[in-house]
Amino acid sequence: MLQLLDHYRHKIKSPEELRRIIGAHPRDKRVIMCHGVFDVVHPGHVRHLLYAKSKADILIASITADHHITKGAHRPHVPQDLRAVNLAAFEVVDYVIIDSNAKPLENTDSFLASGVHGVR
Repeated sequence: MLQLLDHYRHKIKSPEELRRIIGAHPRDKRVIMCHGVFDVVHPGHVRHLLYAKSKADILIASITADHHITKGAHRPHVPQDLRAVNLAAFEVVDYVIIDSNAKPLENTDSFLASGVHGVR
């Protein structure tokens, strides 16, 4: 099982690595970022990601770090590293970042300034 998970880890990047990979704005490819907790992935998440990818050449899934999730007791149900691998396993997701900021807007704003579009 661990070998299967390792197969997708190459898609998980730090925000700094991802900025280097996608390059400066303007760029030839359209980049879209979807942010969420993605704790228990459900069909609505899948539809959201599919729609975003239909508008993008590169789709980034950004997840909230465990220590910032305060919705309900015993959350998150799935630890951040496994949530990241779960999203990386989707064919439509090109890259995944774990957002360590308290507010996703901090990372989103820095990516938007570099020409990344957000889908909410």
